[in-house]
Amino acid sequence: MIGANVVSIIGALGLAWMLNFTWEQAASVERIQLGANLTPLEESETEGGRVFNLLIVGYDSSAGLDPDDPIQVGRNGERFSDVILIAHIDEREETATLLSVPRDLWLPIAGLDREQKINFAFGVGGPAVLIDTIETELDIPIHHFVSVDFAGFQGVVEVVGSVDIYFEQPARDWNASPASGPAFSQTGFEVLEAGCHALDPPTALAYVRSRHYQVQLDDGTWVDSNPPSDLGRMIRQQDFVRRLLAEAIDAGARNPFVLADLIDAGLENVTIDQELTPHVLVDVGRTFRDFEPGQLQTYSYPVEFGWEGTASVLYGIDAESEPILRIFRGESSSDPRTVLVSVVGDQRAENQASQVASDLNGAGFAVDSASLADTEPGLVVRYGVNGRQAAELVNEALDGAGRLEEIDTLSGRHVIVVVGGRPTGEELAASTTTPGPITTTPQSVSSLTTSSAGTGGVSSAPAGSDEAALPSDDAGADAGAGASCSE
Repeated sequence: MIGANVVSIIGALGLAWMLNFTWEQAASVERIQLGANLTPLEESETEGGRVFNLLIVGYDSSAGLDPDDPIQVGRNGERFSDVILIAHIDEREETATLLSVPRDLWLPIAGLDREQKINFAFGVGGPAVLIDTIETELDIPIHHFVSVDFAGFQGVVEVVGSVDIYFEQPARDWNASPASGPAFSQTGFEVLEAGCHALDPPTALAYVRSRHYQVQLDDGTWVDSNPPSDLGRMIRQQDFVRRLLAEAIDAGARNPFVLADLIDAGLENVTIDQELTPHVLVDVGRTFRDFEPGQLQTYSYPVEFGWEGTASVLYGIDAESEPILRIFRGESSSDPRTVLVSVVGDQRAENQASQVASDLNGAGFAVDSASLADTEPGLVVRYGVNGRQAAELVNEALDGAGRLEEIDTLSGRHVIVVVGGRPTGEELAASTTTPGPITTTPQSVSSLTTSSAGTGGVSSAPAGSDEAALPSDDAGADAGAGASCSE
């Protein structure tokens, strides 16, 4: 049960945009033959022009750690898949985009005549079955593969020394309602004072592994994070990726001598596919040598809670996931089809709202159902924490007439255009429900319901619940992604 995406990025892909690592180091990595399952790159895609997806799997093996490490309690070196990430590398635009896929996502498993959680694919058939499942069910081509474990994660953090994380409230990992037995901490993570904390390797590992994350309120009460479980953990993991990359650069990662230490630590516990050759790594490294951590775009697969029998599962939200998946299928993030747009208006602005929906649909945006609500005069383009680029793209199509406004109830590629002004409290409540399917033709606002403006990403409650949905991005102190320690 590990958030191993950090070392995955550093140990495999992140190292690719660093400078001057040697062919001998890259060639020494453990490899696995997956040629029959991976999608081959076109021969014409050479240095500076590659567009590919790297599947990253983190597994919770404690092999390689000190026998006295607390993580070893109750373990015998098992290997369970837990974290599933897809890194999209576009050398043409020099962009790197990361998609977190929740391990409990419910879908058909390749080669099996049944549906299961996606992490079951790795457990039953290893990388090959997981790759086939993603390519078939999500329609995302996988060109390369990487897997990592606990020891690799700790090794990279050890090289940079520590990673600074700001905690707005005391935090801990605490399973308050285990299936059997008393409450306990599964990782041992605990920060009892708010503020900036330098996390050493063991503490950092406990932090990114924590699924039962709690924060302490001013009255001393401990409450579960919001979003809960793996959904909140993905937010913290993505935030940690950027911070660790920044620490690596500050430590001198662009210095070949410091970089050599990072590579040795990162690659020691990494397995990659046979086709990810030193030549490819060096070429990508040249393209991304000036890449900055803040440029890493991150998304979480939009889901909602549900049940299969007695098992809690996550169902994908097709309308919200489709625009994001288009990026990982090769579309540019500047393509309007990668942005989901909802239009909100009232009776006074019905004609204007209908025209906005029509214009955006004609410009190629994925316009879904909208909602009616009381609004004030004006035009507002609302976006989530990672969605400013998408919002600017929408506003450009509106001739720059809108006022951009960031909120924390939207995923990064979901934008709400409010025709008539700032939405009222009633509209805000309506906008936290799941949107209807994407339409291929513009709809009149008067024909739409008041409950379909949408929010983005993940629902905070099981399907059918009246609780509001929550963002799938890196938003919210509750999830543990705090502010910068320099702030």
